Amino acid sequence: MRTPFFLSLRLKRSNPMIHPHSDPLPSMERGIEGDCLVVLLRRTPRNDSRHSQFDLEWDDKDVVPEVVNPDVNFLFQRMNEVVLEKAAPIQGEMIVDIGCGRGIDGVELAKRGAVVIGLEPSSVMIAHAKNHISENGAGMSVVRGVGEHLPFQAQSLDKVVCKGALDHFPEPAMVISQIGMALKPEGKAIVAIANFESLGFKLGRMVWWFRKRLGFKPLEGRMPWEVPEDHTYKFDYSLISRLVRSYLKVEQVIGISLLFGLPWWGILLAKCPRKISLAILNSLDRVARYLPSFSDVIVLRCRPK
Repeated sequence: MRTPFFLSLRLKRSNPMIHPHSDPLPSMERGIEGDCLVVLLRRTPRNDSRHSQFDLEWDDKDVVPEVVNPDVNFLFQRMNEVVLEKAAPIQGEMIVDIGCGRGIDGVELAKRGAVVIGLEPSSVMIAHAKNHISENGAGMSVVRGVGEHLPFQAQSLDKVVCKGALDHFPEPAMVISQIGMALKPEGKAIVAIANFESLGFKLGRMVWWFRKRLGFKPLEGRMPWEVPEDHTYKFDYSLISRLVRSYLKVEQVIGISLLFGLPWWGILLAKCPRKISLAILNSLDRVARYLPSFSDVIVLRCRPK
């Protein structure tokens, strides 16, 4: 499948990747527990050169900054809350979490009665997820796989969750297409993605431009609005909307949080009493809900076309 013209690929090539002629999902079937789940699996083609692009040792140790200010903590918490709210798991539903990472969302979905399978290409994150599942006693399975080739039969899943992972995959268009095929006709997909054209990032770039013009010394390190090396795409409201609508029917789009990335914003909030900073963040979040193009994170609830 060709990637739509409006996507510009920027692959990371420095990390260990899977060999294009090896089995991309060598341990997939061993990660499933229970005969009822095994019947849903199908094999991914062995000879697909695109699998050479997947980072099989990705770790999230650099995702959360060393100093977690109130805005960062609020953003991560609200992402978890909104995704769970929109997924609305029902007892016995089959839910797949694509790019499940440490299994945090999957465990919460399983606690609410869903049958959850986490799909994750990184062996490092699979180990983290298994530890988290064990610590919480949750009935969640984790399999090694990629979103571009979902190992499930057509129309076999009740819901699919993909939070903060789509911009890590080499071909996000194929991921969304696969989601559409794997969902039951009445199924739902929840996609959450960082907005790199948020109000906070736009203001941040403006502030840094003025600082440079005034002769201030540039600060070291990556700025929040700069795309991390482990991302393959830079998404914004327009791009994610067009991509998802190409394969799914979008029922709702909401925004989460405002002004993350604005220089010194987190430091200012940290100096405020906790009740005041939380009140400010909650107020901005209510505004962001109706202005997803300006929000820090965009969440789409979709169904098959």
